[in-house]
Amino acid sequence: MNLNRKSLFVLLVLGLVMMMGLAACGTDVSETDAGESEAAEASDMEDAGEESAETGEESAEAGDIVAAYVFTNTGSVDICELFLSPASQEEWGVDQLAGQTIAVEGQFTLKNVPAGLYDAKAIGCDGAGEAIGQLDIQN
Repeated sequence: MNLNRKSLFVLLVLGLVMMMGLAACGTDVSETDAGESEAAEASDMEDAGEESAETGEESAEAGDIVAAYVFTNTGSVDICELFLSPASQEEWGVDQLAGQTIAVEGQFTLKNVPAGLYDAKAIGCDGAGEAIGQLDIQN
């Protein structure tokens, strides 16, 4: 059982590392092509987990509010807690999930988050471990 939890934790960490790498390759979405990009994102989700920011503005400067940021669980365990902290700070913010769970391959939309670089801590359900990575929230 202990080996099983370690394996799940390693897979969760690897999934988050891969997800963070994909976050650095985000794209811009304008209001005119938002519908097309949402359909493309849905098909891309089958290949690998990714995050995306969706807003009607051309670009988001650091501190600008991003309307929505989709977080995808690419790990092998459900996530019960998700904390964000601006990369320049050491304190974690509140649990973004507020009692919700992100299932494996499930998504959660972060809303009204200021653009910028964040540390993210995902905690697996039932003590399955935790993983820390970075999110670059932009338009």
